[in-house]
Amino acid sequence: MWFRGFIGLVIALKIGMFWYFVEYGQFVDNDSALYIKLAENLVNNQVFSESSVAPFAAEVFRTPGYPLFLATLTSLGMEGLSWAVFWQELIYGFCIFMFYHFGKRLFDRNIVIAGVIFLLLDPGGLVHPKLIMSEVLFLPFFFLGLFDIGIYLRESKWQFLIAAGVLFGLGALVRPAVIYLPLVIAITLCCFDYRNKKRWLHAGSFMLMFIITISPWLARNYLHFDKVFMTGQQGNILAKYHVPIVWDAASILPREQGNMLILKQIKEAVAKQASEIGRPLSEVEIDGVEQKLAVTELAKYPTIYLKQWIFGSIKTMSGPFITQLYDSFGIQSDRVHFYDVIRQADSFSEGVWHYFKNLDVIFLINAVATIIMAGFALLGVFSIISKKDCFLWIMMLANFYFICLPGPEGYPRFRFPVSLFWFIQAYLGFRWISALAQRSNSIKQVQVTD
Repeated sequence: MWFRGFIGLVIALKIGMFWYFVEYGQFVDNDSALYIKLAENLVNNQVFSESSVAPFAAEVFRTPGYPLFLATLTSLGMEGLSWAVFWQELIYGFCIFMFYHFGKRLFDRNIVIAGVIFLLLDPGGLVHPKLIMSEVLFLPFFFLGLFDIGIYLRESKWQFLIAAGVLFGLGALVRPAVIYLPLVIAITLCCFDYRNKKRWLHAGSFMLMFIITISPWLARNYLHFDKVFMTGQQGNILAKYHVPIVWDAASILPREQGNMLILKQIKEAVAKQASEIGRPLSEVEIDGVEQKLAVTELAKYPTIYLKQWIFGSIKTMSGPFITQLYDSFGIQSDRVHFYDVIRQADSFSEGVWHYFKNLDVIFLINAVATIIMAGFALLGVFSIISKKDCFLWIMMLANFYFICLPGPEGYPRFRFPVSLFWFIQAYLGFRWISALAQRSNSIKQVQVTD
């Protein structure tokens, strides 16, 4: 009874927050403008392009899922960003319902109830449905895909694995970052039952359905650019973000200067190649130049690059979403920036003390809670290993996939699709350490009795 009352109260609060957000909030984030432009061109010119006038250059960086969602709303007469936010809130609510419905077939009741409460209160779940970004639209495909894999493993129903392949393919068309996760899942499925020929067949069918689902988009890119690819972001990220970070860590150049230098090198390399072939390079060819430059430079500092990747993953794993929540609601907080405080302090310990002493209270609570959850989630690794449960392994690998994916830059929002499963892993870690403590106490009591 208390559970239903609590859910009703939280839903009422979320409705109030939605009204406040529509009145005073900010719908846009860093990439929102491009999504909006692509959607406008789909409606007005029936092309998937950022270009304002003909001839329209084919879009390279974004996949069609989220712009098509915005364009569909506009075509149905639901113009304005508040309509997108409204439907994203409903989609997020649907994801909570899906977890409650399917979670009972995969987890015990305590985990399901705790998970629903987490989804209702998670700062990421409060902020991302209110931004013109692809995160929330990706969730139902990812959730349903993962749940279908769990049901396949729990109930040996092959059709659920086939459906999971389609769902992950649709998810990749919304958020291409998921592109390599199906392969990780297929390998895990095979490793857990490598002597079973049917398991290899099932995993292969899962991958086949995934590839078939994304193949029209891959074919489109091949027709436009003579290259099969999902998104042309790799070179841009490696060159303009990873290289300057590594140069800074290696004490070669401060990050801002490193960014300027790599941009200069890219410009020179692009001009040289264009001169050699006698025409301007396409966006995909420029991406190839950026990748080549970046890989060559990063290969000089493998140890430093690995360390920065680990640091970035820690930031993604433990960084709170409350910053984005403040920004999207237009709230001016008293939070301070960690690195600025550390640089200005006389010592590292003094800087850390000053940082936490001057933090906004809500930000501090969220940061501490997130760090504690990360600690229990890491303990959850031991719990999952001890259980030898294939679905829990897939859940754990999906968690670390999205946490490690941003690399040295470290973006907490990349953890959003797996925040629920990260919480479940933390829950398992808490139960594992509690069981160890109880066992230790029992042993001590027996020894005292003896």
